[in-house]
Amino acid sequence: MNALHSLSNDLVGILRPPRRVRVSEAAAAHLAVSESAMWDATIAPYMIRPMDETASRAHNMVCFVGPARTGKTLALILGRWVYTVECHPQDFAVVHSSQDLARDFSNRDLFRLHRNSPAMRAAMTGRSRDNNTYDKTYRSGVIGVIAWPSDAQLASRTIPVMLLTDYDRWPREIGGRSPLVQAQKRTETAGSLAMTVVESSPGTEISMEWNPEPVRYELGKPLSHTFPPTVSGVRANIAEVYNGGTMEWWYVPCQSCGEYYPQDPNIKRFSWGANDDPIIAAQNSGTVCCWCGAIHPESTKSIENANGKWLAEGETIDCYGNITGNSRKGKTYPSFSLGGGAAAYQSRISIVQKYLQALKSAKDTGDESTLKGVINDDVGSPYASINLVSGRPASSLKNRAESSIKRRVVPAGVWFLVTAVDVQKNRFVVQVIGYGPVRNRWIIDRYNLKYSKRGDNILVDPAAYDEDWDLLTSLISKTYPLDDDSGREMQVASVLCDAFGREGVTEKAMAFYRRLTPEQRARFRFVKGEHKPTAPLIEQRYPDTRGRSDRKGATKGDVPIIFINTNRIKDRLSGDLGRDVEGDGYCHFPSWLGDWFFKELTAEKRGADGLWPNKRGNEAWDLLTYEEAGAIIGAPFGYGLRLRGIDMPKFWETPPDWVKQYGIYTKEDNDNKKEKAVFTFRSIPSAGD
Repeated sequence: MNALHSLSNDLVGILRPPRRVRVSEAAAAHLAVSESAMWDATIAPYMIRPMDETASRAHNMVCFVGPARTGKTLALILGRWVYTVECHPQDFAVVHSSQDLARDFSNRDLFRLHRNSPAMRAAMTGRSRDNNTYDKTYRSGVIGVIAWPSDAQLASRTIPVMLLTDYDRWPREIGGRSPLVQAQKRTETAGSLAMTVVESSPGTEISMEWNPEPVRYELGKPLSHTFPPTVSGVRANIAEVYNGGTMEWWYVPCQSCGEYYPQDPNIKRFSWGANDDPIIAAQNSGTVCCWCGAIHPESTKSIENANGKWLAEGETIDCYGNITGNSRKGKTYPSFSLGGGAAAYQSRISIVQKYLQALKSAKDTGDESTLKGVINDDVGSPYASINLVSGRPASSLKNRAESSIKRRVVPAGVWFLVTAVDVQKNRFVVQVIGYGPVRNRWIIDRYNLKYSKRGDNILVDPAAYDEDWDLLTSLISKTYPLDDDSGREMQVASVLCDAFGREGVTEKAMAFYRRLTPEQRARFRFVKGEHKPTAPLIEQRYPDTRGRSDRKGATKGDVPIIFINTNRIKDRLSGDLGRDVEGDGYCHFPSWLGDWFFKELTAEKRGADGLWPNKRGNEAWDLLTYEEAGAIIGAPFGYGLRLRGIDMPKFWETPPDWVKQYGIYTKEDNDNKKEKAVFTFRSIPSAGD
């Protein structure tokens, strides 16, 4: 009697027509994630549409690229497994990247699924021969296969539904053919019921030949969702599969401006604090709205995702959630790419902390393997080598130049100014940078001091004439008007000058410093680059080189010199220059700068050894390095080195007194009709404003 009852139940399962429910609905009802909980769509709402697309008869493939901890395998593989068994019975297979991982998937994930889900447990026949490691047979007659990439596993089978997981760890070819093509061949006889699902975090690297143009964010205009050219070696490449589909990104509403911004797979979507300690810097991390620059901490992720929408390339979305535009939808298969900032099971803080720690390790050791793993598995992006990032073309920076920045005028947002000087054979190259929250930089001025006061049209000769150095004195007290028509001006906070190189220059430079007044010395320093990777970031010393034949110039131990680790500072600057979205660390370039400036800024390329070899024609890059050191030190300079600048904790929240002192002042005539400076520091917005 029991056998007859069991047989009748099996027949009912076989004869039962497909249930018209969505994959996400079936998962919510039957996909057990623990003994007491079912899959919850509200935790990872970005998975709902990709899941539902796997049951569509309008296409035969779905591709999903995303970082770890997004729930993609749970939703797309186990969710589709449950749907197939419970709602739409047909044979199917899960193909993992190796036999060991396939076995682990069966013994761990599938075992727990059947143990914790009453519906899935009831769907089993109860016969031991129907519950093997690599195949499961259900009462309905449906067979679920667990396989791995090999000729034997992907040949001579008819399986309507193929679920391919961890695809970027597959071999690129099996028997001389694409494993994806072979998997799709298994489904062809199923007609419109055929479905291949491929999901993975990326494991590829961006081609070194790729020269990207900067991203231009304009409301109402679609963004490019295409992955750049990638190199995968002997492994499969899911980025290529994604690019063949609709190329969809997850857009979420900004909690500040209300516009939808993309949670795209790019580390530039993240922002973090200004601190050299990765753990401390990560505490202020979040994702950045590309429209208004607002930073979204972990606490806003849930409400962002709850209201998020998938947009294909070519589509735009307004602040009301209305989607318009022309895309590939309906013309090819759906393909999705999710950035780590939206990942439900990993915090934004942890992603940034991992990234900063891995970046520091890569710069210190030259080994980028850990950094690549973070970018692939946590950010969800193909990896761009540090060498590629540092080798950006000049055009990518020039194309984002801003016409609103006036020459020799201080724009709104600048807190203080730093000047740097590069000494050349017949000129002093002068560059002025403005700094504002958080670590934003503006090019204020750039010019050459070429002519000496020794006579008309006589070029300076810093190696021969002491008096030519006196031209630099005026730089210490130089001011620039504010861009607010108030008549107020901002005084340069500090001046840093390179004075080591050609014979004769150092002696003249040291003599110039000795002629400065104590007040002038407090805001002027000579700098020298330290190229050893292990050198301190910034150090002040009083070198005495008298009697040393290996030195071109003698110092007597009475002039302070700032020694800077140029490799470390250039690394941090290179990372900030790579940011093409306004936010922490953004560099603002005025349109009045010529091509020459951007060529100087990109003249150097970080070597495979992690060092920046000095090259000719790099003045803008070297000057920016000196100015960054000046911003880190702060002002005024003292006998000992005390770092009171932009790396100081909470610097951007509560500016120190020196920022207020050299902030903004108004010129007024006193009783003797002499010009005096009355400092009236403007209200500084908080770094979060």
